[in-house]
Amino acid sequence: MKNKFKVSVVGGAGHIGLPLSLFISSFGHDVTIIDTNQKVLEGLKGGNLPFYEDGLDKYLKKAQKNNIKLSNNNQDLSKSDFVIITLGSSSEAKDIDLFKKVMDDVIKNIKQESNIILRSTIDIGSIEEIRSNPEFIEKNINLAYCPERIAEGMSLIELPQIPQIIGISDENDFLIFQNFFNTLNIESIKTTYQNAVFIKLFTNTYRYSEFSIVNEFFNIAQKNSIDFDEIIKIAKKEYPRLKNMPSKGFVGGPCLIKDSKTFYENYAKDNILLSAIQNINIDFFKSILDTCNKLFEEKIVIQLGITFKPNSDDLRSSLSYEFNNYLRENGFKVYVVDKYVNQEDTDIEIFKYEDVKDKTKNLLISTYHDYFKNLDLNNKKVVVVGYK
Repeated sequence: MKNKFKVSVVGGAGHIGLPLSLFISSFGHDVTIIDTNQKVLEGLKGGNLPFYEDGLDKYLKKAQKNNIKLSNNNQDLSKSDFVIITLGSSSEAKDIDLFKKVMDDVIKNIKQESNIILRSTIDIGSIEEIRSNPEFIEKNINLAYCPERIAEGMSLIELPQIPQIIGISDENDFLIFQNFFNTLNIESIKTTYQNAVFIKLFTNTYRYSEFSIVNEFFNIAQKNSIDFDEIIKIAKKEYPRLKNMPSKGFVGGPCLIKDSKTFYENYAKDNILLSAIQNINIDFFKSILDTCNKLFEEKIVIQLGITFKPNSDDLRSSLSYEFNNYLRENGFKVYVVDKYVNQEDTDIEIFKYEDVKDKTKNLLISTYHDYFKNLDLNNKKVVVVGYK
C-alpha cells in the first residue's frame, strides 16, 4: 500500500487501544500492540478478546493475517514511524505520575524524527512538559494531540465517521499527521494544542452535565413526591424539543467522570454550576435508595446490570457497580444478574436470573441491557434507574 507505516500503540490492548490498533492494521499498516497486561496479550495470541465489542473479533482475525505484533516492551518502539498513546489517564496524582513515566520511557526508546499521537486525557501542562523534554527536542520528534472521541463499544463504527481533531504547533506538523489519518480514510481538523485539550475535556463535561441535570430534576421530583417517570412520559409525548433529552440514570464510564473532574480542576475551580454538578449523583444515590425503601417490603433485591452502560462488559467507573456497594452498606442483600460480567473480574457474585428470580419480588434495573427486556418481570416490584 502507498504510505505504509510502522505504528506502535502504547496501551494497545485496552478498550481504547485495541479497537484502534486492529482498525489501523486493517489498512495494511505494520502495527505493534504494546501493553503491560501479559495475560491479555497471551489471550490475543490465541484469538481471545479481553472484552466484547461488536465486530472486533473479525478485525482481530484480519489483523492476525496481517501479522500484527504483540509486545510488553517499549524497546520495540525503536522502529516505529508513529507511536500512539492510549494509556488510561486522569487528573489523579497516581495517573499523572504513571503517564509521565510512560512518556519518558517512550521518548527514550523511539527513533529520531518519529511522530507521537496522544489520545489520553491530559492537560496542556502535560503537553508542554513532553515538548520540553531534552531528548524529545534532541530527537526532533513531532507531537500531535488527537483526542479520543469515540463512544465505547462503537469504535469500529465511529472511527471512520468522526473527524479527527489534530492539535499541533505548526502547519508542517499538521500535514504529517493529516497524511497518516488520510491513510485510514479519516477526515482531519487542524487546531492548537490548547483547543484540542479543551475540546476533549469540555465535550465530556458537557455530556456528564447533560445526564446529571436530568438526575437533579429526578431528585427534586422525589423530594416533592412527584413521579418523575410519569412527568417525562407526558412531557416528551409529541414534543420535539425534548426528543433528545436523556433519561435519568447512573452517569458513569471511564471518560465522563474523570474528564469532568479534570476540566473542573484545570479551568473552572471557582465555577459554582460545575461544582454543584460534581455532587448531583451523590444525591441521586440517595433518591434511588429512598425509592427502593418505599417500594420494597424487605431488604432483599435482585439487581439487573452493574456495568457502566447497557450492553457493555466494562465495570470501570460504573455507578451501577458502586450502587451495589451502597445497597449493601444500607442493609440490603443483593443478587446481581449481568451476563456481560465475567465472575473473575469482580468480587461480587454474579447469578443467572432463572436461578434467583424467586428469591424476592424486589427488582432494581440499574443498567438496562437489551436482554433484560425479554425477562419475565410479572409480579415483580420494579425500580428502574435508567433506560437505554
